[in-house]
Amino acid sequence: MPIVFGFSNHRKNCLERELSNFTKEAPQLGAKSIAVFGDFPLGKITPETPLDLLIIQQTNEDFHNRDEFWITHLRPTVHTRFFVYTPNEFSSISQNNYTFNVIKKSMEIIFQDKDKVLK
Repeated sequence: MPIVFGFSNHRKNCLERELSNFTKEAPQLGAKSIAVFGDFPLGKITPETPLDLLIIQQTNEDFHNRDEFWITHLRPTVHTRFFVYTPNEFSSISQNNYTFNVIKKSMEIIFQDKDKVLK
């Protein structure tokens, strides 16, 4: 298998561009807060690195259907995973949840409205 040098830099640029586009559009679509987490903000970028987004949104949609809204409205061009929680869900789950404690270690807040749900 051939090795392509510089593809990680190309991937980083693609992820940054996509995140910039999402940041501009997401507040108009109802996002209260947006954070990126995982390998991208830690600088561990490979050609397969996805964009992992934590979105806080007031919604009545079932949890397992919430990402569809963001996929259809933002139409990502890179592998993007949307994790969408309501403010109340995030407040209650993030306190003593191991997974959220791991996420917080790599989390970079991109946007917050006046409520500042993410801390």
